[in-house]
Amino acid sequence: MFDRFMEAWRSKGLLNQALEKTQQMIETVAKTYSYVREYLLHGVKPDVDIYGRDRFVNHLNREIRRLIAEHLVVNPGDDPIAGLVLLNVNIDLERAGDFTKNLYELANTYAAPIVESKYHRLDELLALVELVKEDFGLTRKAFSEFDSAAARQVCDNHRKLAPKTTELINELFVFTEVSVRDAVMAVLVCRYTKRINAHLMNVASTVINPFDWVSYQYDGDPADAKELD
Repeated sequence: MFDRFMEAWRSKGLLNQALEKTQQMIETVAKTYSYVREYLLHGVKPDVDIYGRDRFVNHLNREIRRLIAEHLVVNPGDDPIAGLVLLNVNIDLERAGDFTKNLYELANTYAAPIVESKYHRLDELLALVELVKEDFGLTRKAFSEFDSAAARQVCDNHRKLAPKTTELINELFVFTEVSVRDAVMAVLVCRYTKRINAHLMNVASTVINPFDWVSYQYDGDPADAKELD
């Protein structure tokens, strides 16, 4: 299915422009996450305007919507599904960018490298941040190179990350030997990394799932459908 979408995106002038901007969007959000990760983990404040990069992502999203709408108006006989799939991808990328910005704001508020925190399950928290970094690279590879193995790895990673974030958050309701500051930090890192990764999973699942199964586990049996998040 995805190969048909990619063929449509590359063969049509307006859709091809939208595809190029989508790939630019993936690169921009991934790079922004790398800046934010360094700031959150190690206190290396970005020498770029994170809010400016977020505004640029929003600009790309609007441009892509415009291009897809123009394509559908100019080509009313075309199958609209390819455009809708690309639109969905960009919605997820824009949301991943928003939650990356939220991580940046958390790093600002925490005002210290989280690797220096006293949170007792810090290694597991850091592993979540690193898994999201890995999934940005895999998502870019899956979408740009039509790599189904990379797409499945993103989905598999999210199935590991999602329950881990829930476990860490739930424990903080009963474990009292942690400062309020570190508890808030840990909860927000869990929530933001889970949401970023969920949106990356949505993008990756586009490569391997039919349109109506995007962000679901697809095994061909609707009776056994399971949401990935």
